[in-house]
Amino acid sequence: MDSNSLSNYLRFSRRKMLKGSVVAASALSPIFSSACSKIGPLFTSTSEQDNNLILPSWQSGGGIRTQSFRFDSSTSKTRIYGRAKESFPRTYFNEFLPALFERTLVFDHFHLEDGRLEWIFTGEHGGITIQIDPGRIRVAQRYYDSHGLVLPGKPLSGRQPPQRTWLDSTVHYAGDLQAVQVVLDHRLGLTVSLNGKQVVQQLCLLDLRNHQIAYDGKTPTIEGDLLVPDTKSNDIEVDASQQHQTIMGFGGITTPTAYAMLSPEGKSEWWKLLCVYNLTIQREFPMGKRLARSMDNWSVLQDASPHYYGDNFPNGEVSNFEYLKTLRQLHGRVLFEFWQLPPWATKAQSWKDVWGRVHHLVADPVAYARAVIDYCNVSRRRVGAPPDIVGIQNERFQPPDVWKQMTLQLRQELDRNDFRAVKIHMQDAPHVKQGVQSARLFKLSSREWSDIDYSAVHMYDYQQYFTNPDGFDPLLNAWHKATIDKPFLSTELCVNSAKYQADSYRLALQMGQLYHKNLTLTNACALCYCWLLLNVEQPSYGWTRSLFVPDTARGFVPTVSSYQLRVFGSYSRRIPAGLMRVAVKSSDSDLLVTAFAGKRGERTLIILSRSVRQHHIRIRWKNTSFRYMEVTDPYHENAVQHAPDLQRDGSTEVLVEPGSILTLSTVPLRKLPPHISIPS
Repeated sequence: MDSNSLSNYLRFSRRKMLKGSVVAASALSPIFSSACSKIGPLFTSTSEQDNNLILPSWQSGGGIRTQSFRFDSSTSKTRIYGRAKESFPRTYFNEFLPALFERTLVFDHFHLEDGRLEWIFTGEHGGITIQIDPGRIRVAQRYYDSHGLVLPGKPLSGRQPPQRTWLDSTVHYAGDLQAVQVVLDHRLGLTVSLNGKQVVQQLCLLDLRNHQIAYDGKTPTIEGDLLVPDTKSNDIEVDASQQHQTIMGFGGITTPTAYAMLSPEGKSEWWKLLCVYNLTIQREFPMGKRLARSMDNWSVLQDASPHYYGDNFPNGEVSNFEYLKTLRQLHGRVLFEFWQLPPWATKAQSWKDVWGRVHHLVADPVAYARAVIDYCNVSRRRVGAPPDIVGIQNERFQPPDVWKQMTLQLRQELDRNDFRAVKIHMQDAPHVKQGVQSARLFKLSSREWSDIDYSAVHMYDYQQYFTNPDGFDPLLNAWHKATIDKPFLSTELCVNSAKYQADSYRLALQMGQLYHKNLTLTNACALCYCWLLLNVEQPSYGWTRSLFVPDTARGFVPTVSSYQLRVFGSYSRRIPAGLMRVAVKSSDSDLLVTAFAGKRGERTLIILSRSVRQHHIRIRWKNTSFRYMEVTDPYHENAVQHAPDLQRDGSTEVLVEPGSILTLSTVPLRKLPPHISIPS
């Protein structure tokens, strides 16, 4: 490989913003192009098809008709406040929608004349309206959760609440309309079909709970039923004789600046939450640029190197050794890794590699290793133990030769200072693609690679695959192949793209698919969310980057920031350290299943459904009777229920709703021991 090729191979590009929303197939109309990526918070995207779509005849693919509706001249009107026209008939469907769904209106009689039928879906932050006019259908997403959605100079009239249209598509059609179908899928897609033909596809982050239909007209003749998919039967079979990785645990970064904000009651509650959710891996984000040459300010809160998310509080790089001491009492683990290095730990002169390229502010391996050793010494003195694992560097590029020197120097100094039990993980690349490149380069030299105990990488490039989660699999497979001889730490997972800053269960479910892929495709032994506790002001940063935030309105106690916690907790709560992942087979690719077994008979099975259908599942796991069942969906936050009894054949039968996660286990939740002292 020549120097130019190698330069391209090594280049760490900046994270790319996602381009466009869900792209429809060529047969779909209208297509939302990449222009949608430029939509701002108050921008309305409109798309309209000019040519008439000739509707095919509708062929029912099965399903259950659950509720009838009828509008005619005798239908009573309903007084509606907050609409331009306040009186017209409505039918409210008697259900709470699952996270993912397929719903179809089947018309036995459909004659609009000069009227308009609206199929209205609503949720916590916004809704979707399917508006059917003679020969035309309009699909509009709208947000109604902020007064800021009202544009200046356009005050609201009457009783209308604040709202703004977000995406807006119109399709003209010809022919008899017999069925309208709406699908909200696991790819963050909203699809609308007429008579079975897909006509609109949009990116949709909204969670929808309820739906209704309304008719606005004089002489309607509309009659039909709501159709829902049949329940599907599936089998899951566990083979505990086939064993994979042993689990180290779950966790993330509790930033000391956020922990310091908590009240005494809040700190006590925090440790209870860490136990219940089994989040006992702490990634240290230690003092970086502000670390004094004397290295005597590791835990000085006022010296915390600030990181700014928008207009939020600065979360900072600093350590709290009393916090780590308490974590050790819970048998937690500590991962230490510099992000930015202090200036005195970088080379004073520019550094030239073997190809003649000049690099500025590269690490000085000797000074770097000296700083890590000092931290280990301070931790041993104040905590009682050094960190379990130290990483080379977090999300910062060093020339490969410098990385290798850092690794060799660090291992040498750890051994020389009696820290032989401290392990090393490779440097953390922000993207899997970059991590694969780095691992391949490290393996060119067996000496440096042998000094690495764990592979590690972040997975922010997964966000480019939110609309096609399985498209990320080849990268994960490449990572696993490149690092197969090292246990894998998945050190930082969260959503940081501006496009996806939303308080959305479906967005959290996208991350749930990534947790499953980490455990099954890459054999991750540890999963760490980015932040466990983050001090935020602008809520969107808490929704996607952190599992908890300090609640200033309720006495500075920790509170759940979004739906992300319940999805992460579906995995973390019932998989204690020491359990081993075992083989499991599912008869449906939309049921993502993982199974774990312990040496003392512990058993945990997790089923994530990314289907739009309800599933009746028969689980076969020899000699296993579950004690607990947890349900996670938009309406249940890791809700603990009694597990179903064993059937006569030794199987367990469960119903799994679309878009939900079911955790079956024999493992009780952890509790905070009474003797634990709460650090300030």
